[in-house]
Amino acid sequence: MQEYLLMDAKNKILGRFCSQVAKKALLGEKIVIINAKEAIISGSKRNIHEKYLNKLNISTATNPRRGPFWPRRPDTFMRNVIKKMLPTKKIRGKDALKRVHVYIGAIPERFQNRYQTLIPTEIPFSDKKRLSYYNKYITLENLCSRIGWNKLEIEA
Repeated sequence: MQEYLLMDAKNKILGRFCSQVAKKALLGEKIVIINAKEAIISGSKRNIHEKYLNKLNISTATNPRRGPFWPRRPDTFMRNVIKKMLPTKKIRGKDALKRVHVYIGAIPERFQNRYQTLIPTEIPFSDKKRLSYYNKYITLENLCSRIGWNKLEIEA
């Protein structure tokens, strides 16, 4: 029976959380991440929004349909951050990315039977207390809704 590590991204800083997940995936662990929309990005709201909105305006001069394309859903956004932390040009990195499953909220019912044994795991990095004092963070849901994710009620 396959064992999956269950990690909750709620109130975790996105970069630190994803780097820990990438390390565990490279070591061969199978990981399920829930509550991706509740992960936080540190920094001022204005700077974060400007950074990602500027990324969306980049396109090729000859044929804009060729990309680059950026994810707008919180689960695909987090998966993309993890992907950038892995050596995806090598088979080792591609296999590690296949072992990571990310969900916006809770695990949907249609996928419940896939994960028979879930082991709750806590990653120790959570600096939200310090960030909330300065109000220098936004949630991933906030950022994704700003850059074009409009299916807020869909959780699957």
